[in-house]
Amino acid sequence: MFAKSTLASAVAAAIGVSAVGIAQADSVFFPQVVLSDTVTTIASVINTTDNNWDQAGQPAKTHLHYRFYYKAGEDVSNPIAPCEEYDEYLPTSIGDIQTIDLSGHFGADTAGVLFNDPSVNNKWAQSNRDYAFGRYLVPARGYLYVDNNDNPGLYQNPGDDADTLYGEAFVFEFGSGAAWGYQAYEQGSYFDATGNLITSNYTYAASETPSHVALMPFDEITTAFFVTPVSVDQAPDISNDYRGRIEFFTSGARGDVYDRDENRISGTVPMDVVCVARIDAGDLVSDGTLARIIDGGWGALYNYRLWYDAAAEKWRPTQLVTTATTDDESLVKRTDIANTAATAGNVVIKLEYNLGNTFNGESVGGVYNNAIMYHPE
Repeated sequence: MFAKSTLASAVAAAIGVSAVGIAQADSVFFPQVVLSDTVTTIASVINTTDNNWDQAGQPAKTHLHYRFYYKAGEDVSNPIAPCEEYDEYLPTSIGDIQTIDLSGHFGADTAGVLFNDPSVNNKWAQSNRDYAFGRYLVPARGYLYVDNNDNPGLYQNPGDDADTLYGEAFVFEFGSGAAWGYQAYEQGSYFDATGNLITSNYTYAASETPSHVALMPFDEITTAFFVTPVSVDQAPDISNDYRGRIEFFTSGARGDVYDRDENRISGTVPMDVVCVARIDAGDLVSDGTLARIIDGGWGALYNYRLWYDAAAEKWRPTQLVTTATTDDESLVKRTDIANTAATAGNVVIKLEYNLGNTFNGESVGGVYNNAIMYHPE
């Protein structure tokens, strides 16, 4: 459902490019990782090829490349703080599944590796390396990117033409037992129409803009949006400062939402995000609007990437140029387009959970929560 890949051999042949010896990679992208004293993210990574790396990042059969982009400490609550990056090559084997507690809360004595992995074929135990990338960072928020050295049938094992990396995330509030999850996005490497090798383009994963969003009663249920800007290069070196925006723009003419009696109420607030962030739904409307939609309603949620106009000293909406190979000036059309004309630029997940012990004003026991990943257009 979330895979998108192109058979590069046909494209390479058509444009006369020789791909022998070119390093390529399949990858898998977990757009939200949440870590705290009571919350962790369990990531399962499935690898179906032996076209991988060694510990030094050279072509081999033995390792995957893990890259964790994160905000930690006080920056967790700052939506426009950039992410730092941590990366490491860790053991794998063909047909392997590695299930990891990224916080290290579970599997504390097994490097974050869970469920009795025997370490016979995938020699994780012998490596003495830690898979719990967030062990010393809690609290933290970020995303996980994993790649191998597979290619679309151009060298090494020609049978591995399809995507070869897959993943699932299980976000677990172990204090109460609440949980939600998602299927990770996949990307196979390919050549674009101009011969550029594309290995980490996740622009296709951006949630549809607008997405029509139901809003639960604000005095009974917390609603938050987890936002991750996406790019033609989702694995930049050292840090990630990609900037996106979400906002309600329901009528097409102004920032507004609807209450539960079909009344259109203006007064919305755009919110910017760098790398990853949590944005509470109440922060996307003014205080006056929030008071008028306390029982909830609905709105059209737009999401898009931003570029900085230095001359005007302001951030502007972008239209993504998905054939670019790096996240630079070739990525976006530098025009002052309307917010509603900007192309989708962020993965958006909505999380809802109870504030107290009621639902619809009626008593309930325990915790309830729900998560929705808004699909690409």
